[in-house]
Amino acid sequence: FQMLAKLVKEKDDRLAAVRALQRIPRQFWPKDDAQPLADVMLAHIRQIPTKERTTPAALDALEFADALTTLLPPEVAKKYRTELGELGVRVIRLLTLPERMAYDKEVLVVQAGKPVEFLFENVDLMPHNFVITQPGAMEELGKLAEAQAQDPAAATRHFVPKSGKVLLSSYLLQPRETQKLSFTAPTAPGVYPYVCTYPGHWMRMHGALYVVADLEQYRAGPDAYLAKANLPIRDDLLKDRRPRTEWKFEDLTAAVADLKGRSFGNGKQMFQVATCVACHKMENVGNNFGPDLLQLDVKKKPLDVLKDIIEPSFIINEKFQTFAFELSSGKVVQGIILEETPQMVKIIENPLAKAEPLILKASDIDNRRKVPQSIMPKGSLDKLSRDEILDLLAYVLSRGNRNHELFRGEGHAGHH
Repeated sequence: FQMLAKLVKEKDDRLAAVRALQRIPRQFWPKDDAQPLADVMLAHIRQIPTKERTTPAALDALEFADALTTLLPPEVAKKYRTELGELGVRVIRLLTLPERMAYDKEVLVVQAGKPVEFLFENVDLMPHNFVITQPGAMEELGKLAEAQAQDPAAATRHFVPKSGKVLLSSYLLQPRETQKLSFTAPTAPGVYPYVCTYPGHWMRMHGALYVVADLEQYRAGPDAYLAKANLPIRDDLLKDRRPRTEWKFEDLTAAVADLKGRSFGNGKQMFQVATCVACHKMENVGNNFGPDLLQLDVKKKPLDVLKDIIEPSFIINEKFQTFAFELSSGKVVQGIILEETPQMVKIIENPLAKAEPLILKASDIDNRRKVPQSIMPKGSLDKLSRDEILDLLAYVLSRGNRNHELFRGEGHAGHH
């Protein structure tokens, strides 16, 4: 951070340095460097002509300066933010997380009725969009997007469902693409969901946009402000604000050695909490997009299944192997091969979209390679406790059978 911060002072390198600094997680930004950098950025922004303050470079500068204010004392931060507000609109950068089917922020906050610019950047290997909905409408629109995915025109709508409850939507961004979206926040304070409506993503890839009456008061004390503001969360998936634990395989191997006495009911519940139901079906609940867990290989041991969940790219089922095709036009497309002849390759870009397969002429393909990342995302266990993971693992291994030996003596593990 400090090496890059020096370059912010140099006119020629400033933009590149600012964009690089934005890649560093904010918990690693040194507080002592915040005010000197904020001064440099304010001086720079003041020199940008008014008509140019919505260009990508200006928005990057505004967003970085605003982010720096979060490290300043409240009264000092308020002064800087007031001037930034006078110089240009508020900017919020939202990225995707590689291989995790998630946004990099679970909560965004804007002031009611005020304009805001979203800079949405997809750094993942699969496509994503960004859709803001009315409160309480996320599940409805997620299911509608999957139902409408059968419509041939769904792709031309970027898989955004046709509904009056959509308040803002991006394009379907391919890897490494960025889009700027101008938005005026609703005048009614509340908790508005944002979600990726690309088929199969909505249950996992979402967040809460808090629209507040007084953004400065919120920033001065978020918990105290929300306690007084009474902003009910109307979308069930947004109510789960569990902290994340980045579980590693080694963290759980010893505990998996003895799975007996697990809780069937809790395992069944975790199958939904961990959003396994987005791609897998068990006891008539969920979707058949991924491998059939009822046909789970009997040779698989508990540690094998745990490895599959925590490190989904370690071994990829050939049926769900994705390939990247480099075409003579310069375009790169990814998909699962459905059929291949000497003349053509038929692929499906997203098995969840139920769209027409894409046919590539063999003569148009310059190169193809296996994509080393699984379409199953990482981090599906990050919001679960150790016991919840073990219950889920037992539920999957039992194939949804409550009479399985893993649940005999249920309760001896110390929970119900």
